Amino acid sequence: MPLAVFALAAINVAIGTQSFVFAGLLSELAGDLGISIGTAGLLVPASSITFAVAAPFATALVSGFERKRVILASLAVLALCNALCAIAPTFGWLLALRILGGVVTAFAGSLATVAVTSLVPAEQRGRAFAIVVGGLTVALVLGVPLGSVVGGHFGWRTTFSYSAAVCALSVLLIMAAVPQINPLPGPRATFAPLLRNRAILRVFGLTILGFAAAFTIVAYLGPIINRLTGVTGAGVGVLQAFIGIGSLVGLAAGGMAADRRMIRVGLMVAFAVMALDMLAYAWALGLPAQTTTQPFVAGLIFLLASTMFAAVPMNLAQLSQLAGPAAPVALALNGSLVSFGQGLGAIWGGAINDFGGLGWIGAGGAFLATAAFALACLDLKGSHVQG
Repeated sequence: MPLAVFALAAINVAIGTQSFVFAGLLSELAGDLGISIGTAGLLVPASSITFAVAAPFATALVSGFERKRVILASLAVLALCNALCAIAPTFGWLLALRILGGVVTAFAGSLATVAVTSLVPAEQRGRAFAIVVGGLTVALVLGVPLGSVVGGHFGWRTTFSYSAAVCALSVLLIMAAVPQINPLPGPRATFAPLLRNRAILRVFGLTILGFAAAFTIVAYLGPIINRLTGVTGAGVGVLQAFIGIGSLVGLAAGGMAADRRMIRVGLMVAFAVMALDMLAYAWALGLPAQTTTQPFVAGLIFLLASTMFAAVPMNLAQLSQLAGPAAPVALALNGSLVSFGQGLGAIWGGAINDFGGLGWIGAGGAFLATAAFALACLDLKGSHVQG
């Protein structure tokens, strides 16, 4: 596999790290800026929903431009946005910079997998896509937990400085390892045929509901860990690492289910277990504060991440089969819906926290996971997209 493919994975390492690195220190951030935890949690959807909405338009806007140049410019501006977040004087400035970061991320993120098609032959693209998407797993295993450790020692603002450094390193890696990538000739694909296919819409719905359910918890994992165990600062990063470990297990399990054509059953199991895991969160959050053991919380985090990521390869396999020649467009749109689901989950969790308290977040996530389970039980038939 060309080194350039691994360099492109650095895009998702940078994007994944800067998207969630501050989540472990959300309580400290909220206290310092004089806002509620739910309001502070809006920093997640400010970036992720902006990315989800902007990505299709960004892809179309730069379709005629050389890919490497666009990716480098986007990551450089993203590094600057994170550096400015570190010195933002108010929450309003911080929120505005996160929105700008979401717009910039749309350009780099939408081209990460598109660029792969020019670097490897068709028979190697599946593995190449997995490597590039795997950059997000690296962010969850190393990038985000390490950022929490840095922020725990030096303050929440340093998490944004750290994110800026990760973005800058990705710029250097891509400059050194990725060749010039010119756009492919031919007509542009459209989304319209996909949106008329019920089976494809079902997959899109599963993507949104699954990530929205998970991020009801994930976006507020720092405060939840504080409440359950009393661990703060750098200690949160250790428990956050179980998101990355769980994602690796989930991706492997979901891939095996897809290869063995057990997608429908696999999705039903994944979302059923996710809902039960959310109810376990609800039970634990109902106990007296700081009485839950760290191994138990680590298990909850691991199980949630496993089920969240197990659905990813199964959904992608369905889209690849159903979308036919329009599969690249379907996969790109599904990627945007992942971010959209993350943002919706953060908003949902924040609203629950502000109006009902942190103890209700588990129940709110279980509600969305149950809805995903119900949708997974449906056997909607849809004709293959012809173009």
